[in-house]
Amino acid sequence: MANDLFDLAIIGAGPVGLFAQYYAGLRELKTALIEATLQLGGQITALYPEKNILDVAGFPGISGRDLVKKLQEQANLIDGKTFLNSNVTNLRKQDSQFELEINNHALITAKSVIIASGNGSFSPRKLSVPGAEEMFQAGRMRYLLPNLAKSPYQDFTVVGGGNTAVDYALELIEHGKQVHLIHRRDRFRALESSITKLQQNPLATFETPNKIVGLQISDGRLAIQMQNIDDDRLQTIVTDQLIVGYGFTASSASLDLWETLPVKINNGFVTDPTQMTSIPGIFAVGDASSYAGKADIIASGFGEVPTAVNSAVNYFDPERGGPAHSTSLNLGEFHD
Repeated sequence: MANDLFDLAIIGAGPVGLFAQYYAGLRELKTALIEATLQLGGQITALYPEKNILDVAGFPGISGRDLVKKLQEQANLIDGKTFLNSNVTNLRKQDSQFELEINNHALITAKSVIIASGNGSFSPRKLSVPGAEEMFQAGRMRYLLPNLAKSPYQDFTVVGGGNTAVDYALELIEHGKQVHLIHRRDRFRALESSITKLQQNPLATFETPNKIVGLQISDGRLAIQMQNIDDDRLQTIVTDQLIVGYGFTASSASLDLWETLPVKINNGFVTDPTQMTSIPGIFAVGDASSYAGKADIIASGFGEVPTAVNSAVNYFDPERGGPAHSTSLNLGEFHD
């Protein structure tokens, strides 16, 4: 690694990082894509491969797994190097170059850096009620959707009021599952069209405004005790499996230890209109980028990638000029 000087090092191989590798290839940059885990796809692969993603142009709806597959196919068209199981444990600027320390020992050197690592490592927000841990250990409660093609269960309950819970519920009914959706309010914090779709589907039942107060096994199934928020009335519903859709919390602890650390706000690096951070030569895209009016969706990250890559070229080679239109490029030129 240390003997190679890359034009661009991309930290994070989620959807936005994969697209950055591809677009950098169109600019004929020598690129290193660095991923801390053993697989490509980032949060999508790890947390919701079955989720139907609606905010990517050209796809009325595409599962997370299929989107990552398409991005991998696209990235394979160019000549880039990918390093898996490679956590960036330190980043330092040395003169006009950047040194990225990998797993506390190996080094990758690059002329510029794009951070596409999202908000760091993720863990689910837990449900804390009597019986929750026991039901989780018994496999009756989950924080991620199971493989629905292989699941023997037909009746599910989802708890939560945001996009995570609503997306889980939609994915379940699209696989023909009966779904009860529990939320402590009648109003949801999710995409309006998704709520309308659920309301119009006979497989979905809204259990609002309720909160879960206890879980236990009853006759081989999961009994969920709910309490009405308005009048404290208790009610029990019986289901096969509970999916907790409270979303996820992010941790950027490893990034915060870097010697060269750009300014952060709200778990993202502050970026200017060129996607550059407070450190010249370091750029951020996707959830790793923070600026006024930012929409934290995949589509925004995809749109930020060309700006970041072209700005990186202008940083380390200002005489090179602007990008060509993609229609003028021959992808065959990237193959030996």
